[in-house]
Amino acid sequence: AYPIAGRVHERCPDFRPAGYDADEAMVPHGMAVSLTAPEAFRWTFSSSPERHLRAAALLAPDHGYDAGPDALPSVLADLMRDIAIPNGLGEVGYDESDVDDLVDGAMKQQRLLATAPREVTEEDAAGILGRSLELW
Repeated sequence: AYPIAGRVHERCPDFRPAGYDADEAMVPHGMAVSLTAPEAFRWTFSSSPERHLRAAALLAPDHGYDAGPDALPSVLADLMRDIAIPNGLGEVGYDESDVDDLVDGAMKQQRLLATAPREVTEEDAAGILGRSLELW
């Protein structure tokens, strides 16, 4: 989330989130977190499937998705659509050419990455960010 929100001024100068009276481009922190959440949870699924499935069930008890790695990401994407969160990083103005820069910024957040249930490599981060360009 930090490089997404922090680099929006230089990379996506025209993005203004609905409901914000912003004089310059901004991606609120919660929105920045949510834009990669479905792909991040798809990636962490193997570390604790039961926790991911429990979270999906708590967020949407009658979701009806298969009990696999797509359940929680699908529930999150549904919720994001319901509350008008942009459809991925692409909708706030990032594109494939920004992924390396976002990976660089993400990998500097070691205090956060250290708490991930799996070790995060640059390749992993690039995959998550690249697949987060469009979520649905």
